[in-house]
Amino acid sequence: MSAPQSGAASRARDVLGIAYVVVAGLLATVAAWPVYESLRMPVVAAVGMLAGLGLAWAARRLPVGGVARALLLVPATAVVFALIVVPVAIPSAIGAPGVWLAGIRDGFVGVVVGWKQLLTLALPLGEYQAVLVPFLLVMLVGTLVAAMLVVPDRKASPFAVVVGLGMSGFGLAFGSSALGDPLVVGPVAVPAPRELVVAVGGLVAALAWLLLRSRSIRAVALRRASADTVQRSSLTGWSAFRRRSLATALVLVALVVGAAVTPAAAGFAQREALRDRIDPEVVLRQTSTPLASYRAAFAGDRVDEPWLSLDGDTTGVERLRLATLDTYDGETFHVGAGEGAADAAASRFSRLPRAAVRAPGDVEFSVSVEPGYAGIWVPAPQGLRAAPDFTGDRAAVLDDGFHRSGDGATSIDIAAVRSAATGGASDEAATAGASATDAAAPASSATRGLAAGDEYRLVAAPDREADLDEPGATPLLDAEDYPALAAWIELQEQPDSSAGFLELVRRLRDRGYLSHAAVDGPDAAGWIAGLGGGYTFIPSYSGHSKARIEALFTQLVDQQRLAGPEASDAALVAGVGDDEQFAVAVALLARALGYESRVVLGFRLDGAEAVPGVAACADVCTGGALTVWTEVAGSSGAGAAASAVWTPIDATPQFEVAPSLIRQGEQLPEHPTTPDRPETATIDPPSAQSESSDADAAPAGDDAAAPLALAGWVRWTALGVSALALLLLPVLVLLAAKGVRSRRRRREADPEVRIVGAWDDLVDLYADHGVVSAELGTRAGTARAAGRRAATELAGMVERAVFAGDPPRSDDADAAWAIVDAERAELAAGAGLKGRLSARLSFASLVRTAMPGRPDSARTAPISLTPASAALEEPAR
Repeated sequence: MSAPQSGAASRARDVLGIAYVVVAGLLATVAAWPVYESLRMPVVAAVGMLAGLGLAWAARRLPVGGVARALLLVPATAVVFALIVVPVAIPSAIGAPGVWLAGIRDGFVGVVVGWKQLLTLALPLGEYQAVLVPFLLVMLVGTLVAAMLVVPDRKASPFAVVVGLGMSGFGLAFGSSALGDPLVVGPVAVPAPRELVVAVGGLVAALAWLLLRSRSIRAVALRRASADTVQRSSLTGWSAFRRRSLATALVLVALVVGAAVTPAAAGFAQREALRDRIDPEVVLRQTSTPLASYRAAFAGDRVDEPWLSLDGDTTGVERLRLATLDTYDGETFHVGAGEGAADAAASRFSRLPRAAVRAPGDVEFSVSVEPGYAGIWVPAPQGLRAAPDFTGDRAAVLDDGFHRSGDGATSIDIAAVRSAATGGASDEAATAGASATDAAAPASSATRGLAAGDEYRLVAAPDREADLDEPGATPLLDAEDYPALAAWIELQEQPDSSAGFLELVRRLRDRGYLSHAAVDGPDAAGWIAGLGGGYTFIPSYSGHSKARIEALFTQLVDQQRLAGPEASDAALVAGVGDDEQFAVAVALLARALGYESRVVLGFRLDGAEAVPGVAACADVCTGGALTVWTEVAGSSGAGAAASAVWTPIDATPQFEVAPSLIRQGEQLPEHPTTPDRPETATIDPPSAQSESSDADAAPAGDDAAAPLALAGWVRWTALGVSALALLLLPVLVLLAAKGVRSRRRRREADPEVRIVGAWDDLVDLYADHGVVSAELGTRAGTARAAGRRAATELAGMVERAVFAGDPPRSDDADAAWAIVDAERAELAAGAGLKGRLSARLSFASLVRTAMPGRPDSARTAPISLTPASAALEEPAR
């Protein structure tokens, strides 16, 4: 083959390599689109790819190579990155030279810490600050490395596939764990179309490039060996067609199986992305629910202790929430995915941009943390426009630690608390303050979050007035798990409507009685004094487990049944507790009727409607102003809890009419009078009970449990079989490739080609068994190196078949293959079981002829050959 032809083939392979790099970059852009969903993102991808290709082109024209070229390429890449990062990835920094330089600095900082922003900001990221910097870096460096590998084509070029797939992995790793919406084409629904395009597209592009590249290399090698020599035997048209058809069929089968298996496998296991395991979720799992320590705010002097100071006009914002608790497990209400919520991402915490998008009517005010409060829960209104503007010595760490839930209902700060940053307060004081809302202050929460002396400014949208929607058609609570609650609802005879639900809430509050303590004493004196004269203390127990709520409804049911149908609300007062129990009771009532519900812990501000027993905050919020309310969303919010409009429902019970408990066999007087201090029965504490109590421990029927058990067994068996198949797939492919290659050689129509194929099979056999590593020079030289009689005999047969005047017969080809079969049996018998397995699983025979740059292993021989003899030595494949 002439030099111009060889150069043209090399240039064609270079073009193919660059085309693969471009396709890999396009697939990486598709994979990363959900992370940004901004029109600037494709611009960043295009500029990054062009810059990477340009740097690769310039590097190939440097007068040096190797390590020296790499050392020069690193600063050149940094310079190009500095030139393009601001106008391409940080457009907000375009301006004066000082601003531009600050943008370049942020770009280089983003190279190191940009991943943290990607994981902690809510998706999609858009063009916020420097979030596009990591993607620009991936496209620039990925394209540069891949282009350097493919041009010029050499042994290391196939590693460009790893780089191309890694570029696509950026979007999959830093994106959401949720799969894309199915693509419906007529009656067919294609699940996860984006993931499918990225995965299958990357596989097709890599296979197509590698196959075309390998074919080009082989064609050049064969033509070079046969140029200006005797004519070599070639494949018949049918053989060539059959081989190419088989290769095409294998690729198509692999693609079809991948397209069918990938969506099905996605349904067996939940996909996880890096952002699913960020710090806020870890801190929340280590923090007890703040509702469990609600009563601590009313103990002793803490009821009058200042928690927060407000500065500014809060008109339009009626409630300042600490935590929104949407998941109930039968023991506690805590922050979670929310029962019945279709989008679990609503409770995933992420960072907020700090550039507030102001709107007319927005409310702006400042909050100062007083010694009475500390913890991870950040008091903030629902409609927060941007992250708080923290001030003071801890501003930087508080800015970095602030996160907000996806539905905007809860704000937390995971910054570490240091004793030097508590405004002079001691560690003991900070810990005591944290205990009020952090459930006895576990170490993970007492040392994180806000502390006395912290200040921040808030910009929020005013609260929206929302009418209660109608409940959903399906109850969200199993009545069999809450028999007392279900019995009380049945006694009220109210319709399953919004009016019926509000009437149930009114009756629950009117028939309850407010009490914040189990013992009358100094600890209860503060909140009792706040309720005014005439209050009669009745003990009540804390907690909001299923047992405690069921005990509350049991009191109400027993009192109503004993009082009779004609009794007034005053005669039906029986349930004793505070906001902790009654807010949970209202939430469970709402779920029993079909409402989405959640419980909120926070403060009522000065502009809110007055609720007896709850103090409103004007300038200072004290511990006694802490309250709990319920929020519900009707049928319009079902299935879209993250975007539903929630209606607040106050649950604080009345405290003016004390309960007169009726015992079994007693009857209310015809003209009852209310004594100043009625005789009350001692309320026994509810027995410890959880969802694993005796009532729930009864095993379900075998008929009901069998389908679930069978489904789990089938699922895990399928996963195990799939995992085993994936582990064995490389072994099966290796064995299949060797078998197909040997059968193809044995079934060649031309006897001469079959004899040469027998020699190739024998050399492959020796390579797998370690007799020789490759074909050495001539066939005679290889036979001598092997030291095997069969090799010497078969080498002579091949020489006669290739160089003799008379063409070989079919019997000669059969005899050659008989030698190969006998040698294979002899080697296997002498190798033992371990040796046979090692030979079967060896890649040596495949690498012998598949290594780039060595299509003809005879070229590596130390024996000097003339062009004519080299062509004669080349087997007709």
